[in-house]
Order: sequence, then structure tokens, then C-alpha cells
Amino acid sequence: MNASSLPDLSPLQRRKRSAILDGARTVFLRQGFGLATMDDVASVAGVGKQTVYRHFKSKEALFIGLVISMCAEVGALASAQAEQTGGSPEVELRELGWLLAQNLIAPDSLRLYRTIVAEAERLPELGHVFYENGPKLARAFAANILRKRFDEPTATLRAATFVQLVLGDAHLELTLGYTVPNVEARFGQQIGEAVAAALR
Repeated sequence: MNASSLPDLSPLQRRKRSAILDGARTVFLRQGFGLATMDDVASVAGVGKQTVYRHFKSKEALFIGLVISMCAEVGALASAQAEQTGGSPEVELRELGWLLAQNLIAPDSLRLYRTIVAEAERLPELGHVFYENGPKLARAFAANILRKRFDEPTATLRAATFVQLVLGDAHLELTLGYTVPNVEARFGQQIGEAVAAALR
């Protein structure tokens, strides 16, 4: 949920909600879901605990709100890139691949992903929200590019493959805490393979 979808909030309430989400980001990604408390979030956000509960009825709801917020950040970058680019599908896919790679291997993104995986079985809604606002959206951006060359079913199928190849083993290794030598070169290879596979 982004600010534009909260029409009933006053500017002050929006600022407080933003501060709460910033606090949640710090607390959840530092301590994990299990150890984080609403008191911790309120303290970091600089608001009272009741203010946190007015915006988010539970710790679970707050974490889901954080997931939506962080996914929206990447989505906004991809949308801006899509509006600015006018290149060939190959160029656009390569640019999208780098945007995804650079954002999804950022330390906060990796911490968020690990926490989502750890909690998804207990909180089924969490997995659904993450997929709809993260992976599904990334595939939609790729599919929009691929429709310039392929029909709808082909574009959709190749978009899913493209995103998987962009992340590849390097993202898995980073998620598991491995050190990936020459990480930029590694993703460069994966993105090149992803673009070639999507357009062949």
C-alpha cells in the first residue's frame, strides 16, 4: 500500500505512518520478525506504541506493510525506468536486469527476503503479498518489454524465465550468506544469459 492509496490520512498521519515503516525496517531487518516488538518499532520511529497500533493492528500487519512498502520502492524505480527508456527490447531487458539485481542484492533486500521465507509458512498472507508486489510485478515489467516481440503467452513465459536467470545462483548464494567473488561480473554474466534466453 503506498501513500496514494491512503486518501483518508492527513499529512501528519502520513508522516507518522512513514516513520513507523522506517522504524519497522530498522527493527525487523536487524532483529528478525520473532524478536522484534511493537515497542521497539515505536521507539525507533519516535512515536507512541498506540500510534503504531492505530496504523497497523498487529506485528504481522506491520511486517506485511513493510513488505509492501519495500517492494513498492523497487516497483517505482522500474516504472520510472520503463517510462524513460526507448531502446530495443535487448537494451530494455538488460537495464531491467541490472535494476533488479542491484536492488535485490542490497543488504536490506536480502534480510527482508530471508525473513519472508522464514515466516511464510506461519503467515500465508505474507507469501501472497510478497509474490503479488515483488516477483509477479518484476515479471510483469519484463513481459511488457517482451510483448514488443512475442505474443502474450510467450512474453509471459519468457518473462518468468528472464527474472529467474537474472537472479540465478548468485542471488541464492547471497541469500544463504555465501560470499560471492566478483559479484558485479557474476550478475553481468547472468543478465547476459537472461537477455539472450528471453529473446532467442
